[in-house]
Amino acid sequence: MNKIETIVLKNGLTLYLYQDPRRHSTFFELSTNCGGMTKHFIYDDQEYHLPDGVAHLLEHYVVECNDNGNFLEKLGQKQMSTNASTSPFVTNFYFEAVEDVLYGIRTMLDGIYHVRFDEEKMNKIKKPIYQEVRGKFDNKFYQANRHRIPHLFNHIDFIDVGGTLEEVKSVTIQQLEAFYHAFYQPKNQFLVIAGNSSKEEVLKEIEDFYDSLDIDFKETKLIPYEETVDIVKEKGSITFPTPLDYVEITFKIDISSYSPSRLLDLDFYLKSFYSSSFGTTSPLYKQLVDEKVIHDGIRCADLLIDHFLLISIGAYTTNKKKFRDCIFQEIQGLDHLDEEKFEIDKKNSIVQMILREENIFRVIMPFINNVVYFHYPYMDKIEDIEKLTYSDYVDMIHSLDFSRFTYFEILKPKK
Repeated sequence: MNKIETIVLKNGLTLYLYQDPRRHSTFFELSTNCGGMTKHFIYDDQEYHLPDGVAHLLEHYVVECNDNGNFLEKLGQKQMSTNASTSPFVTNFYFEAVEDVLYGIRTMLDGIYHVRFDEEKMNKIKKPIYQEVRGKFDNKFYQANRHRIPHLFNHIDFIDVGGTLEEVKSVTIQQLEAFYHAFYQPKNQFLVIAGNSSKEEVLKEIEDFYDSLDIDFKETKLIPYEETVDIVKEKGSITFPTPLDYVEITFKIDISSYSPSRLLDLDFYLKSFYSSSFGTTSPLYKQLVDEKVIHDGIRCADLLIDHFLLISIGAYTTNKKKFRDCIFQEIQGLDHLDEEKFEIDKKNSIVQMILREENIFRVIMPFINNVVYFHYPYMDKIEDIEKLTYSDYVDMIHSLDFSRFTYFEILKPKK
């Protein structure tokens, strides 16, 4: 597998270059290290405490309100696949192109760094975001998440990337502009270029652009907080239209001692853990279906926030107490870790890694995720999966502390 080359420009921007002449296309992405969780900071000697939704609003504003017009539309007119997105941690702008790669780079960078702030334009941008936020109101899991997350954190006040209608409406043009200048700085960003492109041409285009950029970047400081492993509330519920009651247990696990490479191992181990303990072939699933406690699958999900791993396990159920008791019994015993299933999962992962070679986007996204979530600029390889052992898997899963959790219910309205 081709290696990724890391280049740091004189302005502090990190560039990751993955060259593969076998490809027909090139993927380009600029990522800014700010997202939904980036809310409290000091910029130009002024302290800011912003609501949820600012990073997402700014993503839309940057695309449309710059000197060159909507750069995603311009790239689309050149038959490029392009988009932008905001996560809790980063904001991304990207395209994939077969031709006109240098044009794409220049067009996207020009737009991102030449934004003009105007209150009337901001209010216009807000309108489709209001529609996007309203579209989530009828989603019971969205509503449950807004109530559940505050049960888990004492000092982290982030709930949702998009924010509420009230939060988005409250954002001022001054806040939006300060957020932009505070974080859209080269030293707080990284570029990824992957595929069939000339290193010399691409690097010259990027260096020439930044050399011509006449912007005075000021120092930005994040306001620190000390989140504890303790949870705020052990139980909660909402009433919402649902065919059956839905229950979910979310465990808050401190993983601050894990190195980036071990977090990558854990990421694989968790998938095998979910499959062995709660998947459709697991003894627990078969038991709960036979006893008519559940009629559908058991949902497992995880999220990394700060240095805490949130593991959620939930299902629609006709017997909430029975389901909850069985989940806790499984977690406490961890008796159904299966070596044969573990080896099958390894083989399946290797097959998926081989198949992702068909598409440059699928090749490079695991690397970007490693940078964003684990601060680990590393392209995982087949050998990384092959070296994983069942004994290490068992030890790591058993070492996770499942003692802190919140239990949440989505209840059917009473007739």
